[in-house]
Amino acid sequence: MVSILHFLNGEIKKLSIKEFSHLCRQPEGVLWMDLEDPSDAEEETLLVALLDIHPLAIEDAQRGKDEEGHLPKVEDFADFLFIIFNPIERKNGTTETAEKLDIRTSQLSAFLFKQMLVTHHYKPLHSIAYAMQMCTKNPQTLGRGPDYLFHLIIDDVVDNYTPILDAMDEAVDSMEDEVFKKPSQRCMVRILQLKKDILTIRRIAVYQREMLNRLSRGEFSLISRDEMAYYRNVYDHLVRMTDLAESYRDVVSGLLDAYLSVTSNNLNQVMKVLTIISTIFLPLSFITGFFGMNFKFLPGSEWEYGVASATLFMLTVGLGMLWVFKRNKWM
Repeated sequence: MVSILHFLNGEIKKLSIKEFSHLCRQPEGVLWMDLEDPSDAEEETLLVALLDIHPLAIEDAQRGKDEEGHLPKVEDFADFLFIIFNPIERKNGTTETAEKLDIRTSQLSAFLFKQMLVTHHYKPLHSIAYAMQMCTKNPQTLGRGPDYLFHLIIDDVVDNYTPILDAMDEAVDSMEDEVFKKPSQRCMVRILQLKKDILTIRRIAVYQREMLNRLSRGEFSLISRDEMAYYRNVYDHLVRMTDLAESYRDVVSGLLDAYLSVTSNNLNQVMKVLTIISTIFLPLSFITGFFGMNFKFLPGSEWEYGVASATLFMLTVGLGMLWVFKRNKWM
């Protein structure tokens, strides 16, 4: 689906691809074209034939079809900036409980021209819908320029990390209780999955933090000086979230060590009980084995109180050994 907005003389108008083809050669006002899951023909027409986008940039944008897509980056092609951002969301929405995060990443590619912004993605994105709504309600949102509009989009992308980090915090608290109260194999799987999710968020956030730093420090002429302050604000938010992800990574690593320690301690307790039982039955086995030998002249074999005496003797030995274990605090 291709959506094209054109701001001119304080008003926003939706354009068709044919109208855009006439306007893009001599652009007036500000244009925003969003390509959501475009076909090969639409990409060929709009990105190659009309906008003459560099083939390497188009190739990187098309990597958004993959599950993870391309890592965040920014490249200067003189006439435009090519920017890749990685939104993160939960597969079943943010209303899911902390039982399972199931985060997924997608790719948002943007071509930032002096008077035009082109966004390209294969999955529906909340940030694009939000920016569309803002432009519809207030046309001046697009009128302030493509650099300001792109700031709104990535600011919403970064803000959407917050509920994921909140859910991650709940998951960490839940697993802390489970590790120390009732550790299980399921708990181990959850810890490893959470660690993987945290590493994914941290890896993407670190790349995007560096990219935003470049956009906010005046390295590119297509980002106006007035808009740099907004990009610095997004950069500050992302730095805080990166620090949070870093702290969660340390906590989860500690949880993994705690789980291994608790399970090892529980195993030691089980082995301790089994060892005590084996030790108690060792002399009893010797006694029954000695008197169970099939010799004709065995002492006490014909004594009427032999069985009772042997049973009492074995009971005394067993209780005596239990007393020794208790006295030495071995159990």
